[in-house]
Amino acid sequence: MSFAGRISWLRHLWVLAGLGTLIALALLPVAQRGEVGAWLIRDALAVERLFPLFGFGIALALVPKRSAQIACVLWGIGLATGFALRIEMMAALQQIPGAITHHFLTMPISAIAIGATLALGRTPRPVLILPAALILGAMYALATKLSDPSYGGKPWVSLAGVALGVWLIGAVALSLRSWRAEWFEIAGRIIGSWLVAIGVLYGGVALMGNKLKPKNVPPQNAASENAPAAQSAVPEADAFPSFGAPPPAAPPGEKKPEFQP
Repeated sequence: MSFAGRISWLRHLWVLAGLGTLIALALLPVAQRGEVGAWLIRDALAVERLFPLFGFGIALALVPKRSAQIACVLWGIGLATGFALRIEMMAALQQIPGAITHHFLTMPISAIAIGATLALGRTPRPVLILPAALILGAMYALATKLSDPSYGGKPWVSLAGVALGVWLIGAVALSLRSWRAEWFEIAGRIIGSWLVAIGVLYGGVALMGNKLKPKNVPPQNAASENAPAAQSAVPEADAFPSFGAPPPAAPPGEKKPEFQP
């Protein structure tokens, strides 16, 4: 078998092994998945977590091999930095309005960084992918730690998150590099524009979250200012003073009626 044939076989094995593992894990009963398996299906496979990694894989396929290799190394450095300095990163990001309630804006930061790399075209992409890879790795590590169900007590969740990220990036980049279709450049720029738009919209909602809430809204069961006062279903005791009293006596000379209303 030639070298190209061996590379193609390994690429197919890479993609199928990851897909097979995820499908088998998804088919397992919830009680048998374990903590790591449940986290992978519930949190790690969320679209907002994987979409920036998918874009990074596309960018790796569209840049020269040398730039792609350096970007992979920088992604690993960013990943290690994010795990090691996550407390400092959260302390810095919490100054941004809405960051704490929106996963410290890891998704919009990642989406804008890699989306701009794809959208700005072929010429600046080999340079832009380098800082984008560093940012993407740090944000992915922070998002992994923030969703860790063991609160950082077990390393298996982080290792599973790293393995998922490496598999997805490699599967996308290796698959696209093998085809080399001419329309990949146009599709990459379109996907990059989508990523930037998603990041801006999500980040804008997070930043404007408190300002978008209506102020001084009365409760749903509060009465309107001009609405009539609520009436009691039971009348007051003195509302009908004659109710229940004996009928008045008939005047002298008149016959007493047989029925008194």
